[in-house]
Amino acid sequence: MNSIPCSIESEQYLLGVVIRDNLDLNEIGLNPQDFFEPRHQDIAQAAILCKEELIEINEISIGSVLLSKGFNYTTYINECTTNVGFTALNKFWAQEIKRTAKLRQIQLHAKKLLDYTTQPDSNPDALLDYAEGTFKSFSRETKTGLQEMQLSALAEFDRTNDPDLVIGKYRWLCKGGSMLLVSQSGVGKSSFTMQFVISLCIKHPKGFFGIEAPRPLRVVILQAENDIGDVSESFQDITKGMNLGFEEKDLLKENLRIFRDTASVGPEFLKRMKELIVLHRADVFVVDPLLSFAGIEVSDQKQMTEFLRHGVARVLEETGAVLIAVHHTTKPRSSKDREGQTDTDLAYSGAGASELVNYVREVGVLQRAQGSEPVFKFSLTKRRNRAGMRNIDGDFSHEIYVRHARDRNSIRWEYSSAPEIGTEPEKSQKQQKTPKF
Repeated sequence: MNSIPCSIESEQYLLGVVIRDNLDLNEIGLNPQDFFEPRHQDIAQAAILCKEELIEINEISIGSVLLSKGFNYTTYINECTTNVGFTALNKFWAQEIKRTAKLRQIQLHAKKLLDYTTQPDSNPDALLDYAEGTFKSFSRETKTGLQEMQLSALAEFDRTNDPDLVIGKYRWLCKGGSMLLVSQSGVGKSSFTMQFVISLCIKHPKGFFGIEAPRPLRVVILQAENDIGDVSESFQDITKGMNLGFEEKDLLKENLRIFRDTASVGPEFLKRMKELIVLHRADVFVVDPLLSFAGIEVSDQKQMTEFLRHGVARVLEETGAVLIAVHHTTKPRSSKDREGQTDTDLAYSGAGASELVNYVREVGVLQRAQGSEPVFKFSLTKRRNRAGMRNIDGDFSHEIYVRHARDRNSIRWEYSSAPEIGTEPEKSQKQQKTPKF
């Protein structure tokens, strides 16, 4: 007897009707992950892709999509449609598929929980948090998918006091939202991100250059490029520069988790992402850099859509976390190429398909400014007026100038004045204002 909950016949019959009658799995309320049989997952994914491309679902179109991915299921697809005959769609099949999928999730996490309890250094409180977060995510999952927005609810919604706000002001990044932080190699994206999340974890009174959180946030960083020595340098210098008190240090110890992973890519990364968010009840999940974990050809629009909208989005919807993805630019552009760039142009400076920028709610771009001084401009390009970022004068702004710490032995970021093009380094240095952060 199979100990894993599943209903193979319900899966086969339902897919047979979907293919025979050109039905939409999204309207039925199912997704590929709900199916147990691997072939059924592949067929379901092909059916969803056909609907997205406005291609009629039938045996030929499904078979063609699967062949393009290296799967020859022609005989099995014919078997599915033949077995179902002229039987109409039975709602029980979808209910049974959803029920067994939920049972498999519970079983999987129960096994993980049991495994954690046998480890010699297990923390009971952490395990209880993990169990609580897991079942909350199951509950949240039932609310995703097709939802009608009642007009009365739209009219009464308090947009100035959204309970789902996670970072910024005016609904900048809410639960399930995402941000891309783009810069070229060697600028210091990782230390910039580290300073950002530390300010979120402790709810720094001045925020991160003005960007604040409504409360101290729990943050998980998953990174691939830096070893413990690299991470410790920026962590030590940033926390020292912030002059953290005892309470703030305790908050940071409670709210920040940092992991290095050089193996998880694609579906394995998505599983790891959800597991870490649930285990640590993370409000914010940072991936640094995105290219190390995506496991796709990032310039391929279809692959990027599938990874983001059918992978990342699902995890964020189920958990309510905000994603901050650190990303590389394409090769550096000359100053002439950058002349006349709008904020929208700037948003697309990262490597890969445009779908990446289209999907995320915000794109922040950190780039070296012109001039002899090592000054950088940080620009918000999509929801820029909602973040609450402030410039060196304390005014709200969608772009600011920053620099590495003037103490060259310290890895952290400070405010800077706008550089004066064509001046001597000494003159430019004298005209720098005193940083307020």
